[in-house]
Amino acid sequence: MLDRCTPWPIKLASDYIKLTRSPSLIRTAYIFCTLSGDPVDEILQGKWGKLVGPYRLMETGHYPLVTKPDELARNLLELPET
Repeated sequence: MLDRCTPWPIKLASDYIKLTRSPSLIRTAYIFCTLSGDPVDEILQGKWGKLVGPYRLMETGHYPLVTKPDELARNLLELPET
């Protein structure tokens, strides 16, 4: 797995983000990994709050970029624009 990984861009964690429009105008979408240990069924049922935006489910763990990159890319491209 390590030979397929790249370092985390540190500026994403350290630099401030300035939004150029209202956060309510930013589109949201979700990719849920069903083998990651998160309670995906509870999330989809709204127990953790309302989902705002489309979603896709993937039968994979926490690192779909490593385990299923082609499926992840397809899912991201297939998410409807809202």
